[in-house]
Amino acid sequence: MSFENKNLYHLLGNDVEDDSTPILATKEVVRNTTSSKKADVPPPSADPAKAKKKAKPTGNEAALKNKPNNKEVSAPSSTPSKHYKKPFDRHSRSGKTDSGKKIKQSWGQKSAVDLEVEAEADGATDAATGLEEDAESADPVDTTPKKSLADYIAELELKQKELDGAKKVRQANEGAESKWASAEKIEKAQQGYVEPSVVKKAKAKAPKEKKFLEIDAKFADSEPAPRGDFGGRGRGGRGGNRGRGAPRGRGGNRGGARDGAGSAKPTVDDKNFPSL
Repeated sequence: MSFENKNLYHLLGNDVEDDSTPILATKEVVRNTTSSKKADVPPPSADPAKAKKKAKPTGNEAALKNKPNNKEVSAPSSTPSKHYKKPFDRHSRSGKTDSGKKIKQSWGQKSAVDLEVEAEADGATDAATGLEEDAESADPVDTTPKKSLADYIAELELKQKELDGAKKVRQANEGAESKWASAEKIEKAQQGYVEPSVVKKAKAKAPKEKKFLEIDAKFADSEPAPRGDFGGRGRGGRGGNRGRGAPRGRGGNRGGARDGAGSAKPTVDDKNFPSL
């Protein structure tokens, strides 16, 4: 029998939450869709191991299909010409050279006096050039001729008078010569190749004259026609017969017709029916 303590609650499990317990990652459920829209997913990279490999040609086929790599081969050089210039072609071949004495003793070199004279001449030239530049930079003097407006107008008038005096207007028949007075004008008659058989006479059309109509117009204010007498239109007694049916109860006879109304009839006369 051992006296080691045993925790019997350990067999039941630990109810305390432990943060060290690993959390399983959730799996995303992707549904199969039949949509034709392009998914924003990069295309899978090609696996060279799964690519279809072609068998390489062998034998004569390999010899025929061998492609020459001309880029790695240098271009053929041109054939060297026999007629080429020698390297000393531009050098003198006369054999005449300066002697050592002339080179060592500096024959032909300018002396110090000549150098001083040239320096003085250059200085004088520079001084003259500077004076000219200073004169040009100064304000230029206006040398244009000036003339007043009155003198200019007088000069123009004088020139105009000279031009008017030089003009000579030719008069009518001034250059006529007497030898042309007896000249006769010759008119060439036109010859008719085909004589007409009938001469058509032109019809003389009389000029159209204006016709004026005389109208005796009278203008007067219109007067209303007389309406005649209203006799016989008395109201009469109430309840009398009007001759039109049942009594209306307002009076008797309304009287006769107006004067001239209904009595005048149109007369049949030759004025109404003129002869055609």
